[in-house]
Amino acid sequence: MWDRSGGAPSPEVIVLDAPPPEAHPALRVGEAGWVWIDEASELTVNTRVLLSPNTTHALLGHGVVGELNALDLQMGPIGSGRDCLIPQAALDDASSILYEADRNTYGAIWEFAFANDPGPPPRELRVRIDNREYQRSLARLQDLVRGASRAGYAVRLRI
Repeated sequence: MWDRSGGAPSPEVIVLDAPPPEAHPALRVGEAGWVWIDEASELTVNTRVLLSPNTTHALLGHGVVGELNALDLQMGPIGSGRDCLIPQAALDDASSILYEADRNTYGAIWEFAFANDPGPPPRELRVRIDNREYQRSLARLQDLVRGASRAGYAVRLRI
């Protein structure tokens, strides 16, 4: 596993298939829901979609989070570990991004690095994407966004 140039050893690649969140502390998860003003004029939120490490790392690795972050978001970027608000005005664009993301779920095996362990020996940890699970989660997110748009709500997303 040594670099042919005589330098540092190449990292050993360890691939996790559909890992649960507790499999490694660097695995990321997320959630999404609606945001609205209730009868008492108070901000109300719910959680309608839970995002597994598989889906979360697919969204990050395929660049979907980056595309969503290019929208006019409120309360910070997606991926910061905090709630981010996708306002009504950005929901159509968010829906289009999620719809286009489905194209990456066919015909390929995807793996995305989520952690590096300097070792020894050095290791790169990757998650292999279960495309079926990712497709189902994208469909749930699309439904969430479309439903919020019809109801006049915003969307809360945390990764």
